[in-house]
Amino acid sequence: MPECIVRFSGDNLKKPRIISSLVALLTKSNEKHLLVVSAPREIQDLLTQGLLPLRSSSGNPQILISQIKDEVDKIKKEYGLSECPKLTEALNKLDILLQGIHFTGDFSPALQDQVISFAEKISTILLAAVLEQNKLKSQIIFPEELGLVVSEEFGNASIYLEESQTAIKAHNFGAITLVPGSVGKTQKEKIARIGDRAADYTAAALASIFNTDRLELWQIRTPFKTADEDFVEKADYIESLTYAEASELSYFNYSGIHPRIVEPLIDKHIPILVYDLQNDQKILRTRINSQSIVSPHIVKSVAHTDDIAILKLNGPGVGFKPGILAKVTSAFNKNHINIRSVITAQTSINILIDKAAVSRVKQLTEDLNLPSVSNVEIADKVSLIAIVGHGMQAHHGISAQLFAAVANNKINVLLSGSGASDLVSYLVIDENDKPKAIKEIHKTFFN
Repeated sequence: MPECIVRFSGDNLKKPRIISSLVALLTKSNEKHLLVVSAPREIQDLLTQGLLPLRSSSGNPQILISQIKDEVDKIKKEYGLSECPKLTEALNKLDILLQGIHFTGDFSPALQDQVISFAEKISTILLAAVLEQNKLKSQIIFPEELGLVVSEEFGNASIYLEESQTAIKAHNFGAITLVPGSVGKTQKEKIARIGDRAADYTAAALASIFNTDRLELWQIRTPFKTADEDFVEKADYIESLTYAEASELSYFNYSGIHPRIVEPLIDKHIPILVYDLQNDQKILRTRINSQSIVSPHIVKSVAHTDDIAILKLNGPGVGFKPGILAKVTSAFNKNHINIRSVITAQTSINILIDKAAVSRVKQLTEDLNLPSVSNVEIADKVSLIAIVGHGMQAHHGISAQLFAAVANNKINVLLSGSGASDLVSYLVIDENDKPKAIKEIHKTFFN
């Protein structure tokens, strides 16, 4: 049974210093490690974006497989890796799948998940080769073999913990075991992804199944800090977060973790320890657990995201006409469009959506012919700024400080929301005002 379960990012394969520290830590450790590996972003993006063009006659699977091999070769060259039979086998299988999509035009959600899962597989095989080159033997357990049972919601499946336990615990785990993350298998034996870059959700599920005393995240892409370092140079690490605070931050610029990471851990109160790897050591940066620790100044971080847009349903009677919001939400649900928030007034209903869904949302909304809606408007040149931390409802001056920070610097607020949760208040502003807003809000709460 593994004693230490770690989520390790495939992006770190392009960072030799991080890999050097990984090798050193695994070499001197006496614990059995299970590393859940995520995909390098470049390889996953190539597969995700390259599948759709293959359905047309002008598509060329050879170009896509060549691009993926180029990314693989960059990593192999970095570490001087020789030929790897497992890697060659995986790339050949991927090539056959891509050729089949191009020939048949089949682009089912199940097949799409199967193809994209090769991003994690390739990453895991490469990491195993690097470890072996450093005299560290490891075993790989692929999703087809692991026994992680998931729902048939391809692309966004849920993990079935109880159904997974027996098969997973039956494996004979060695000193170092590598598992591709983000992927499971349905009860009908089909590969299904549990989300975009959801390796930490996989790792959390395994930590719960083995009832480990902690889940470790090593060198995540975006560390937990009081603000984004791109805008606040001296932002501090956040020492402690609750499950809820970490989940809230994951929806903003903290895309280094998946929002569902805490789900399998809550009942057993398994803490998450976030480490940086430096100079052959791991440095604890943030502890995430169920204990609610209210910061002296309440706010723990100023978060942001540009991945939003506002759908505005305008009309003199939208606030009085029943059923408008129900029709919109029903249509969005059928088309797998996520609604982030809703703010209503008598003359306008404002819905926050993902920016990537803008074109589909506008067409869907117009097709509904909503009563009392005189025009449909979308604002997509916006940013969402949020302050996150437990205790906001008990400290009523927090919202006043937030609004004063932007008002005193002549930053116009397009939308605002607070009170729905004890741990977040947010503003929607023009994207050009984002850098200044983050700096001034951070100054207000952390100086």
